[in-house]
Amino acid sequence: MESSRAAHYRINKQTGETFMIKHLLLASMLLGSAAPAFAQATTDPTHAIGLMPDQIQWKKGEANDTAWPIGDPNKPGACLELIKWHPGHFSHPHYHSHARYAVVLDGTWWVSTSNVYDPDHNTVPYPKGSVLTDLVKGVHYDGAKPETGDGTVAIFMDCPLESTGAEVKP
Repeated sequence: MESSRAAHYRINKQTGETFMIKHLLLASMLLGSAAPAFAQATTDPTHAIGLMPDQIQWKKGEANDTAWPIGDPNKPGACLELIKWHPGHFSHPHYHSHARYAVVLDGTWWVSTSNVYDPDHNTVPYPKGSVLTDLVKGVHYDGAKPETGDGTVAIFMDCPLESTGAEVKP
């Protein structure tokens, strides 16, 4: 019998999503590391493009802060979205037309796969270091709870980012 991990890899390999997962993991490692203060070397921009944390442009919001250090959410291509959810704020049930690959960079990210909005009872905590895949048209919502504070997530995806509401009122 095939394990769920093996089945997940087989599916990803067949659809070309292994490439995106590798890049998400690489991006999360780069974002989570700091350059030594004494470093004198530079990166050749014809070989690699990098941003230091203070170079990432965050858009502040009441529910969350967001940044797009890679790609444009309105144009086709690979994108990396950073979301810092503030405590007590959640999205509502929705789904996307592309798979999305997430790594929790800091804090705890609360996620539900229910189409009924009830963050107090329908969400699961994903602590720092957790990895989650939003499957194509997989209904979900997410955010941060007051008891665990902010939750910061890096989400790698194909853009354009499209969301469709999927909430069902009980």
